Amino acid sequence: MSRNRVIILNSARNLIAVIFTYSVMVSSSHAAPEVEAYIGQPLGVARVTVDVFRGEPSLPLNDERFTVAEKDGRAIYPVVKVEPARQFLRGLLGIQTPRTVTMYFLFRGDEPFDISAYSPVEQGVRIKPQRNAQGHQRLLGEWWEQLTQRWSRLQKDPEFPPIAENFLVASFARRLNRPVPKIGGGLFGLQEKDSALQEMFGGEAALLAVDREMVLGTSADSQELQELPPPPNWTAVEVDESKLDEVPLEALATHVPEECFYLRFGNFNNYFWFRDFNAKWDGDLKNMLMRRGIKGNQMSRIEQQLSLRENVLSRVLAPQFISDAALIGLDPYMRQGAAIGILVQARNNQLLSQDFMRQRRDSLQYFPDATETTVSIAGKDVSLISTPDGQLRTYYAQSGDFHLVTTSRKIVERFFEAGEGDHSLASLPSFRQARQKLLLEKEHTIFGFFSEKFFQNLLSPEYWVEARRRQQAAQQSHLVEMARYAAECEGLPAITTEELIATGILPKGFGIRADGSRIEETDDGHLDSLRGTPGFFVPVGDIDVKQASAAELEAYRKFLASFAEEVGEMPPIAFGVQRLPRTPEEDHTLHIDAIAAPLGKVRLGRLIDSLGEPIDEQMKPISGNVVSLEAVLDLPVPLIGGGSQPHLLFGGLRDFRSPLVVKQGKVSPGVARSELVRGYVGAWPRPGLLEMLQGPEHANGPEPQALGDQMWQAQSDNFLLISFKPDVIREVEPQLGFEPAERPAQVRVRADDLTGKQISETVSALAYSRTRETSVSPSRMMNSLANLLHVPREDCLKFAERLVDGKFACALGGEYQLYETEGSLPVWSSTALPVSNRFMLTEVPEGFKVAFLEWFRGMQGDLRVADGELSAHVELMMAPDALP
Repeated sequence: MSRNRVIILNSARNLIAVIFTYSVMVSSSHAAPEVEAYIGQPLGVARVTVDVFRGEPSLPLNDERFTVAEKDGRAIYPVVKVEPARQFLRGLLGIQTPRTVTMYFLFRGDEPFDISAYSPVEQGVRIKPQRNAQGHQRLLGEWWEQLTQRWSRLQKDPEFPPIAENFLVASFARRLNRPVPKIGGGLFGLQEKDSALQEMFGGEAALLAVDREMVLGTSADSQELQELPPPPNWTAVEVDESKLDEVPLEALATHVPEECFYLRFGNFNNYFWFRDFNAKWDGDLKNMLMRRGIKGNQMSRIEQQLSLRENVLSRVLAPQFISDAALIGLDPYMRQGAAIGILVQARNNQLLSQDFMRQRRDSLQYFPDATETTVSIAGKDVSLISTPDGQLRTYYAQSGDFHLVTTSRKIVERFFEAGEGDHSLASLPSFRQARQKLLLEKEHTIFGFFSEKFFQNLLSPEYWVEARRRQQAAQQSHLVEMARYAAECEGLPAITTEELIATGILPKGFGIRADGSRIEETDDGHLDSLRGTPGFFVPVGDIDVKQASAAELEAYRKFLASFAEEVGEMPPIAFGVQRLPRTPEEDHTLHIDAIAAPLGKVRLGRLIDSLGEPIDEQMKPISGNVVSLEAVLDLPVPLIGGGSQPHLLFGGLRDFRSPLVVKQGKVSPGVARSELVRGYVGAWPRPGLLEMLQGPEHANGPEPQALGDQMWQAQSDNFLLISFKPDVIREVEPQLGFEPAERPAQVRVRADDLTGKQISETVSALAYSRTRETSVSPSRMMNSLANLLHVPREDCLKFAERLVDGKFACALGGEYQLYETEGSLPVWSSTALPVSNRFMLTEVPEGFKVAFLEWFRGMQGDLRVADGELSAHVELMMAPDALP
């Protein structure tokens, strides 16, 4: 960087500092609060600006302690004004705490009143509302802008589930006749599209969208029903079946419907291992990297429905009378109640049948209202034990040596049909091709297969429409609860859904679904008239859907168009997991192979499309590397003529200790970028993408040469090497070379065991910041519910857990408690957070170690995309504690 440029930047920084400091002095020169308030419809609106209490070293405005309250509850729906430009300037100048804070809120009534403005210490403020229609509209617009900005920020970067914010935005968009803003993404405010895969699998973003539609009233539809359209005309999966005649298959696959997902364990010991592994990480493999804040209870509900209770004796005896086992299902909708089952092959039919019947009899004793009936399915007698609310729904079917326990009548029907040769998984060419590539003889601990028929079934009009109706039915009771709190906030006497609709809190037609089903409130909770208890719904495949409303069909068409643009078509996907036989005291290795083939019309994204041809060589291991990565690329290089330059791009991270500091609640580097990372990037046999870094300064020879002010480069034998450190180049350059690879691939990665490495401290410090945010997320949601909807603070934990359908689990291992704070409102927080870190990260505790460092002992993997197939191989070394 030139000297003149440095002078200009420093002068600009100083000028900004002067301007900002002056503006802060002016804005904070008035000791008295600034108040503006107007009476109007549907509610009055006010703005108050008060000094920030500066008794703490740093105060973020987003810790939910900044709010307003009034003794009779007249001040409602408060929102803090956030000014990104001023936040940016404060960060630039190192100012951690603003001097003043502005808060907007709505209010009931016309008379003057007193509020408590918490910033975060209580300050009394007198509100004298005026009558001014124009002022009311202007200030109401400012409140709406701040509310929607908060909602939008939480949608893009979910610091906590913005369920209350989502409800208020949808409700007031309808009541004020304002559009719901688009969620901007990126520096230039580019629009962020809803994910079709999120909608397909019912993710959190999709459920928030369902909530908005219901509260806006766009999902209510009483139009005349229409016949469902035919399923999409999917491209046939092309497989050369002439090469598949001799592929060995397990007998179990001959009884699995082709549209079911298939997780095969080979034996019941592997099934128990899978169960234990799943339980160890709370049913979410993301916990292996970093603990999450919510424990789902979906698996326990499925086990309850299936009435399969494990005991010590079953672990001993089951392998003796079960030779093979698999988990199968028609969908992944565990949250509302999935179509899922356990399929086993018996060594001894009589013993296995007796064990299943014993467990089923135990369920009849456990559930007093449970009944057992014999139903006829596909001409066969099947045992069904169920309760009226669906909390127990277990079918038991047998066909020869094959036994099925499932929640779904549809799966039973297809189980019998598949066993007679009607569209079984074993007869599906894509399955046999997967078995050819992931050989049966490997005896995988887990073999998984998701056929193209599985995905096509999820995308069929019948399945999509019913899945959407189930989501609406499951969310309806939550929305009614929030609407009751909103009505109480506004002083409206409304409890029932009809009363809430009459007040305008909920829209006309709320809760009306095209199939005529209704949510009913009972002494034991909510009950859907068609599907049962939320969380235990009748499976999607068991509901006969023949017709849909015009609105549903239009939504389905839009979804298909979005799916075609974003995903294209889903290919068959197979994977296999092998455990290497080791003693319990030694490290373990998992070999994981995954294949998606044939790819057909699937859209893989720009990154995969940029890969070149696979090569059967790999870089030699570089001594001293902690992480190594290499990728074969073939793409136009910007800014240098646009021509394609096939090349190998590689890089490595060396062990280092990075000086880190806590700044404005974030862990940040405490040194210049050139001192932060000890590593390198390189290219062979031509610069490729790295030519954008080189410019005209091409390297000549293996000795490091300066590249700009902070980087160094060298070139030898067509290897270009760039690093912040010349000594790194001197260490790495002599080691560069190739060796034969076990498999052709375009992408390869290696990672060393980080135990005892300096970098592990840096990783843990950065991870603590993220883990702390995860720990804080539930408490922020609880405090937000209290502030926005006046949920009694002591009730916020249970209410928030109902909304997220799970139990909050502090990622740092603490418990959530309601803390009394002097001069301020009680707030929820975790016992794992020291006082100094409770509301803003100020320091990283000594000795913190992120979850994956406890078990990770190294990995290597590769990726290949060629010949219409994507395949990956990963070898993951793990400490014994990671596995059951």
